[in-house]
Amino acid sequence: MNNYKKIVLLLSIGLSANLYAQQEGIQMGSFTLFPTVGLSYGHDDNVYYGRGEDKLSSNYYVFSPGIRLETEGEKTNFLAQYNYDRTVFNADSNYNFEMHHFLAGLGHNASSRTRFDLTAEYYDGTDRIGTANQQGLLLNLGLDPDEWHSFGVGGKWHYGGVGAKGSIDVELGMIDREYDNNREYTATRDRETRYLGATYTHQISPKTNYLLQAKYADIDYDIATLDNEETRLMLGAEWNVTGKTTARALVGYLSKDFKEPAHNDFSGVAVEAGVTWSPRSYSVFDLTLARETDETNGNGSYVLRNSADLGWTHYWVDRFSTTANIGYSDEKYKGSLRDDSLNYYGLSAKYQFSDWLMSGLGYRHSDRSSSLEDFEYKDNSILFTLELSK
Repeated sequence: MNNYKKIVLLLSIGLSANLYAQQEGIQMGSFTLFPTVGLSYGHDDNVYYGRGEDKLSSNYYVFSPGIRLETEGEKTNFLAQYNYDRTVFNADSNYNFEMHHFLAGLGHNASSRTRFDLTAEYYDGTDRIGTANQQGLLLNLGLDPDEWHSFGVGGKWHYGGVGAKGSIDVELGMIDREYDNNREYTATRDRETRYLGATYTHQISPKTNYLLQAKYADIDYDIATLDNEETRLMLGAEWNVTGKTTARALVGYLSKDFKEPAHNDFSGVAVEAGVTWSPRSYSVFDLTLARETDETNGNGSYVLRNSADLGWTHYWVDRFSTTANIGYSDEKYKGSLRDDSLNYYGLSAKYQFSDWLMSGLGYRHSDRSSSLEDFEYKDNSILFTLELSK
């Protein structure tokens, strides 16, 4: 998940997951328009994730309008979406951050067995101070929030008819990300990622599929000597047991090979797993596990991450639900002395007044320890949300 969204999304787990599904939209000929607007107000006792007494407490509000236009034909569907998020801290406006997000997608069923999907996505905004590049000692420099933009395009091809024993999905695309300010510290983060992947699915029973997956990414930095190639070869399965448990798990080989010999390569085990268990139709548990690599945000050559998250959503009545979650992440910054461990938990409640009005209240606690004490912090946040939609 991108860091700039954490303050809102991690607090709002369960608050708006079904918002679009409940919208009727505004008919415009063959198109349907879905407008939405969110307004949140809350308090954060550690605005820039400082250590010990070096922190700022503040009330804040979040303004989140959005609009989605879609149409669905017999063979072709189209979607265009825009979302905006702006977070404003009352104590100090220098820590405000925002994000614009544009998304367009086109899907076409060429036949009963073949489907093509094309997407284009653009981000333009700022990182929250205390995340991404501005952590640790960089907090003492008093820099403005890092501004960046990214553009990505992607395509997917699916082959396999309904009832077929086997199917294949192929994807390819690119993402270009560049920073716009604080260039003395951000120029080395500019990069372009080109990726290609294929997944073969084979049905062995009505409720169980085997998966064979291969993915490749070529990550090219504009200035930094961190150019690398990442390869994943995964084997797994997905299944649905008695309608109460669904799961998807992939385990395999992951390598990260750097073009510059000064950086050590990585090869090891990769894990992607998710399980959903519904003991009752109104009560759902979700567990996710992952072992993966990521690009560094300033320390070392790359990040090796192990993470786990457990969530429970319960509908007490049709319009009122609560979500509790707890999670852990261990991040080792290979090529440096930094080794972080993050523990977090949260609780949120949602009440759906009507199809167009929802309210929510969420709390989140996070605690990061590190082998480098400048990266340690504790944070508590609470957020009240109202969302309107058509």
